[in-house]
Amino acid sequence: MMFLLKKLSVGLLVSSFLIMMSAQAETVKPTFVRSAGTNMTIPIGVTLSADGTKIHFAKFNSGTNLYQYDLSIPFNVSSIDSSSEVILNVTGTDAMAGGKIEDLTFNGDGTKVYAIGFTGQMTVHSLSTPYDLSNATQDADDGINWSTDYGGEGGSNSSHRPHGMRFNNDGTKMFLVDAVNTKGVIEYNLSTPYLPGSASFGNFFATESSREIQDIDFDDDGTRMYVIESRSGNLSSDKIYAYKLSTGFDTSTATFAGSIANFFDAAGGDGGPGGMHFSKDGMKFYQVSFVNDNTGNINKVFEYDLSCPYGIVLCESETASVASAQVEIAKNVIHQNTSTIFKRFEWLRRNENKTNLNSHNLKLNINNPILASLTNELQSSFKSSFKDIKYTQASLKTEKPSNKKRKWSRWSHSDISFGRVGDTFSLKPKEIKTAGIAIGADKLTKNNNIFGFAMRYGNDDVDIKSLTNEELNSQSLSFNVYGQLPVNSKSNLNALLGVSFLSMDQMISGTITGERNGKQIYTALSYEEEQNYTRFDLIPYGKTELGITELSDYTDFGTAATNNIETHERLTFKTRNASAGFKFDHTLYMDESRLSRNGFLEYIVDFTPDIDHRYKNHIDNVTVQNTIKRYSLNNIKGNIGFELFKRSGQTFALNYERFQSLDNSAHTDSLLFKFGATQKNSPDFSVIYEPLKNNNTEISYLKKHDNFDLKVKSNYAMYSKIPDYGAGIELSATF
Repeated sequence: MMFLLKKLSVGLLVSSFLIMMSAQAETVKPTFVRSAGTNMTIPIGVTLSADGTKIHFAKFNSGTNLYQYDLSIPFNVSSIDSSSEVILNVTGTDAMAGGKIEDLTFNGDGTKVYAIGFTGQMTVHSLSTPYDLSNATQDADDGINWSTDYGGEGGSNSSHRPHGMRFNNDGTKMFLVDAVNTKGVIEYNLSTPYLPGSASFGNFFATESSREIQDIDFDDDGTRMYVIESRSGNLSSDKIYAYKLSTGFDTSTATFAGSIANFFDAAGGDGGPGGMHFSKDGMKFYQVSFVNDNTGNINKVFEYDLSCPYGIVLCESETASVASAQVEIAKNVIHQNTSTIFKRFEWLRRNENKTNLNSHNLKLNINNPILASLTNELQSSFKSSFKDIKYTQASLKTEKPSNKKRKWSRWSHSDISFGRVGDTFSLKPKEIKTAGIAIGADKLTKNNNIFGFAMRYGNDDVDIKSLTNEELNSQSLSFNVYGQLPVNSKSNLNALLGVSFLSMDQMISGTITGERNGKQIYTALSYEEEQNYTRFDLIPYGKTELGITELSDYTDFGTAATNNIETHERLTFKTRNASAGFKFDHTLYMDESRLSRNGFLEYIVDFTPDIDHRYKNHIDNVTVQNTIKRYSLNNIKGNIGFELFKRSGQTFALNYERFQSLDNSAHTDSLLFKFGATQKNSPDFSVIYEPLKNNNTEISYLKKHDNFDLKVKSNYAMYSKIPDYGAGIELSATF
């Protein structure tokens, strides 16, 4: 039934696609929000700080001044605080001729500000506080006249009049617009990021405009470019032009996507725009006016809301964010599997005599609302069990090895976690939550090797954080084999090999707009010492993790509101992580139990290479390539907690764990609860294969404890064209 419903949904989407393609795409317009006076004449450029708390202007006839104001409400131009005015005079060795500044811009982190004049002079100032002009110091003059010294159309040194200027995300390219002569965009390559003096001519792109070009801007990944024209007289004919770039920030791949007549206030007034700027997330647009249109729109800054990121002329899905989230989900599946099994290795190491190898784990996020009530229950439950424990001095006391026949031991692990990824210059942060359940079995061989296998079902949800309520939901089914090999009496080698199958649903406001499947193979290897060092019992270790993931091609049908349909090519990529750190595991022996105070600190380097992702938008039939960069090269993970072992075989553990990126705000907070007990009733594993029911395969694990039966099961439709995965937990009791 589910399969038929999916097929029907796909059919309806295809029909909708054909209808939409036959209709004319609607031009997307910004929505006017508010305007405010700039307290200056002829504002010619506008920028905002990344956090929206500061706004900056260039004044065309000011005598070479840049202006800065605080915004008491971020990104709200009506909250400009005039008393916070900071004026930066950019007169210096590279002075603006006649005081004619045309535009200003910043480097990626806001520590440099650039100003350009219409006769080709450029000044650069370093800022000790990002985006704060009050502490600026001028850099050395580059000696370049950007009007005549560098190539323009065709690489010639023909004179042109530079107006707007921008950099790409990493500062390896700079863009100037020739306002009057060629009415085009000049692209320069910078051998040193954000250093104009290292420029070489790259490309000239002629715009569609026949009027004076005033400013330029790009979307977050450089696959859309916008230019705005402006001049006195006949103001209503001024336009904003949009271009699609099949390769980000490469103007040689640009194609015209459409234009829109300029706009100013809600009453439909227009004017001569002096500059434009998008907010970091692309959901707000700003422009300033300097020519009076007889409706009062002069020397003002205007603020607009956009219906989608960078939504002027056309709306497109947040392709870069969606693709990066799909990659992050795939990486997270590998991490969750390897993390779960390596926690199993820790359990085996702390269980000194390799007896009572059965364990059942529950992992909950630190912010989970259930945590408080659950903790209270645990406290009351264990208070009576351990109230008579008497502490003794720590010793090297060990138990006699068991002579019992070595059997398979079963274990389970459940996890729920919430975290945050992204938050780079070009991508917005995304909230990610993960839930999963794993079951496994392992056996201790006569020579003390460990061999086992495990299966994990997981679910990942990622909030893309857009006004369109775009999100990703992923289900995964993973199979792992693992082992522990004693290298010598004081060290172990731990290894695993796993495969995963993924199914991702791309959704807008709860409606599935695209489905993508994937498969991956991965391995992990760690080496650790059994010998403890210092009085804190430090245990050094190292680990490496490798994976290969293939995501299928798919079509994102979008919605009727966005009128956007994208076809995404197959995506194959590798993941590589290397880490090193130390564990601490100090055991305190008591009369009837022992207490392990444990944790670890781990430094992780993500060597995952950049990933090229290609897609085609059916509105303009242009293939675009995005580069998905890793979120963070340097990361750190810490864990601290305790584990209580009773001589009767009962165990209880509590650990807090934090994963933190050192390059941005990505992080995950988790709590780990672990319960264990001596095996009384053997659990049952079963595999059911039903060829008459779409070859459905069910794997279940049944644990009997006193009057209660706990059953964990997973199912997989083996040969379905759109595979179905599922998992469930059943708890029953007999009285």
